[in-house]
Amino acid sequence: MNILITGTGAVAQEPRAAGEPGDAAWFDPAAHLGRRGWKYHSPATRYLLAAGHLALGRRHDDPPLTGGPSSRLGVVTGTQYAIDRAHRRMDDVLRTEGVRGISPAEVPAFSMSTPGSQLAITVGARAFSVTLTNPVTAGLEAVHFAMTALRTGRADRVVAAATDRAPDGDGAGCGGGQYDGAAAVVLSAPDPAGRTGALATLTGGLSRFVAPGADGARDPAALAAAGRRIAALADGANGLRLVVSGPAGAAPFGRAVRDAVAAALGAGGGSLRDPAEAMAEARHCAVSGLLELIALARAAEPALLVSVSESGHLTAIALTGPARPGFHRTTEKRISI
Repeated sequence: MNILITGTGAVAQEPRAAGEPGDAAWFDPAAHLGRRGWKYHSPATRYLLAAGHLALGRRHDDPPLTGGPSSRLGVVTGTQYAIDRAHRRMDDVLRTEGVRGISPAEVPAFSMSTPGSQLAITVGARAFSVTLTNPVTAGLEAVHFAMTALRTGRADRVVAAATDRAPDGDGAGCGGGQYDGAAAVVLSAPDPAGRTGALATLTGGLSRFVAPGADGARDPAALAAAGRRIAALADGANGLRLVVSGPAGAAPFGRAVRDAVAAALGAGGGSLRDPAEAMAEARHCAVSGLLELIALARAAEPALLVSVSESGHLTAIALTGPARPGFHRTTEKRISI
C-alpha cells in the first residue's frame, strides 16, 4: 500500500559561513506557540510543536483531537541531540551542586521522548507516540516506521517528525557546523474513495546497517546488497533522481552508497539522473532527511532519498508525485536544505 504525504511543516535555522556571528533569535516561540504555555519546554520541543502544528494545519490554541480521530492518529519522532545539552547541564550540576541544583521544572527534559510525547499530547494523538534515536538517520527512520504503522492498520494518520538542537560546537559555528530545526510530515493511508489529496506518494522504504569488513572498510558484499535493496524500491525507473544526505564525515560512505545504487539500477535496466549531483550535506542533524523529503515531495517527481551516517546506518525512502488537488498547504518558515 502506498502512503500519502498530506501535510508538511518545518522550522530550521539558517546555516552560516564559518566565523559569521550567531543567530540565537532565529526562532520566535510566541509566533508559533502563543504567549504562554511553552516556558518550560526545551528548545527542541518548541521546534517540534511548531513544525507539527504547521504540518497538521492547526493553530497552537486549537483543542486536541478527541474520539475516533484521536485514537487513529499517531506520532513518531526521530532525534539525535534533542536533550544533549540538558544532559550535559544536569551532569555538571550534579557534580558541582548535587541534586538540589536541579529544578523540578527541568526534570521532564531529561527524557529523549519528551518532545514527541508533548506533541502527541498537544494534538491529541492517542494511537501511539514513539521516539527513535539514531545519528542522522532517525528522521527518515520515523517516516519508515510511520509507513509500516499505516500499512499494518495501527493508525489512519501519522505525524512523522524529527527535531534536534545541535550540540555545543567548537566556536566555528553552531554545533561545529550543525544547526537546530524540526520538520514534520503528515502521512495518511489512501482514502478508499480517492478523495484525499496529497503532495506526494511514498512507495517504499528500508533501513539497513552496512557493516565494515576485516580491514575496516565497508564490506563490498554488504554495500552491493544495500544498493540492490534500495534500487528495488524504484522498480527499474529511468532518469530517476537520487539524493544521498549525510554529514561531511559520512561523505565517503554516501558516495559508495550512491555508486552501489547506480550499479544496481543499471543492472536492472534503470538509470539515475545526474548522479554527480546526488550528494547533499546534512547540516540539521536528524532533521536533515525530513527537510530533503519535503523538498523532493514538492518537486513532485519520482525520487529515491537516502540518509546515511558515519557509523554505517542508512535509511531509504522512495516517493513519487504528482501533486493532487486538495492538498493542505502550509506556511513554512526558514527551511534550509
